[in-house]
Amino acid sequence: MRLELESLLEQADPRVLQRGQELFRRAEFLEATVAQKRYRARLRGSAPYPYRSFIDLKEGTWGCTCPYTWGPVCKHVVALALAILEAPEVFRRVRPKPQKPGMLAELRGLSDGQLVELLWVLYEARPEPLLEFAHQAVQREEQ
Repeated sequence: MRLELESLLEQADPRVLQRGQELFRRAEFLEATVAQKRYRARLRGSAPYPYRSFIDLKEGTWGCTCPYTWGPVCKHVVALALAILEAPEVFRRVRPKPQKPGMLAELRGLSDGQLVELLWVLYEARPEPLLEFAHQAVQREEQ
């Protein structure tokens, strides 16, 4: 299924569309990449970490790590779609990462202590994903 960006934008609530346009104009992108028609971006948001959005034109899917659930398209996905349409030069081309089939099995074999140690190493290298995970876990607990 091929996704048309215009039809994706039509699905956005008018207020969400306006806020996505503002986000795009303010250039809140921290990172933007493309690999085989799969666009990804990290955008500033109201949380203490960036939100991660994607649009896969080949598969016809999109998503975002923000907590927006009131409609099919959030302002971050709108901003990403607008960037694809109006500023494709902001996307850095990357090669898709091959999946390592044994990685999950290796993680399952770690003890609790080894997992905690691994999380600390990951946090020191790049804290945003772990902060995002912790923030979303707290949000789920409060619901």
